[in-house]
Amino acid sequence: MKIALSGYYGFDNAGDEALLTAITRSIHKYRPDAEFVVFSGHPDHTKSAHQIRAIYYMNPIKVLREISRCDLLISGGGSIFQDITSRRSLAYYICIVALAKLFKKKVIFYAQGVGPINHAFSKMLMRLIANRVDIITLRDEESRRLLNSIGVTKPPQLITADPVFALQTSEKDHQLASQIVSSLNNCSHGIIGVSVRDWAKLDGYQEKLAKVLDALSAQGYGILFIPFAWPQDIKASQSVIKHMKSTPLLVDQKLNSHQLLALMSKTKIMIGMRLHALIFAASQETVFAGLSYDPKVDAFLNLYNMKPLPINDVDAMLKQIQDLLTSGTLRQTIINKSKLMSEKALENAILALKLLNDDLSTHI
Repeated sequence: MKIALSGYYGFDNAGDEALLTAITRSIHKYRPDAEFVVFSGHPDHTKSAHQIRAIYYMNPIKVLREISRCDLLISGGGSIFQDITSRRSLAYYICIVALAKLFKKKVIFYAQGVGPINHAFSKMLMRLIANRVDIITLRDEESRRLLNSIGVTKPPQLITADPVFALQTSEKDHQLASQIVSSLNNCSHGIIGVSVRDWAKLDGYQEKLAKVLDALSAQGYGILFIPFAWPQDIKASQSVIKHMKSTPLLVDQKLNSHQLLALMSKTKIMIGMRLHALIFAASQETVFAGLSYDPKVDAFLNLYNMKPLPINDVDAMLKQIQDLLTSGTLRQTIINKSKLMSEKALENAILALKLLNDDLSTHI
């Protein structure tokens, strides 16, 4: 069984690399003999990090050859079908799907978070090609509503969960995480994780967030900045740190998905801009607070009946975080919801394999 994977892989984004790990491991849970090829921005990096075969995603001859040879194309997960950052990227990913259908291959949109899709041409492409895929699994209801609104209605659509919820950590991962947090001073009340990114429309939030973190530090919390995209988030973290009076710790080493998950488990709350910072925290049953820069962050918060932090109001932001820190009800909600999410994350793999008429009864 040969499976091709198309997504934002090979670019040192922890969230997308975690998705690749989660998808391949979930498939291997049921079909250990499955062979993968990844369309990657940096094939050598992907081969080294994931121990699976990879080709350069912009090499048309190799991509065509792999699509012609595969049994199934997995598109996703993540948020590759959106045109807010680039219309060209959406066109690329949907064209990969079109090629697979041209070769009469089975295709699944695997736990996608779709949107925003604002341009008429992007909507037309999605409507034309997405209606020809075999099944669509989505990580939130907002994505389904968007697909339906632009006319994608033919394939079965199911709400599942982000594949990362299926990942598990090891003792070695936790040992490294403990070693990292041991460098923190003044954390008698626990550790607050922070994940930020550059985003022009939110420029100016850095000083306000710094004031909130200083106030929490004064209360006895250790502040730990955790980059998710390497090395871009180092600079974004430093842009907040330079406004702080207290001394936080910035993780200055590139961690893999499992190490990041273990680090999340050491925090009392995760304050995150990047969606997968919140997902990682939730999967480790850690309380989280979202700084929203994109509708996908709001969509995930909605799953837990939460609202994004009021980023322009220092006092309100601090109060919301303090309320989250003391809410036992919220923690129990996260625990219950995350257990359900773990089960739903594996549904993606089962549905993908069933497209190949695979008898999973001997594997489950």
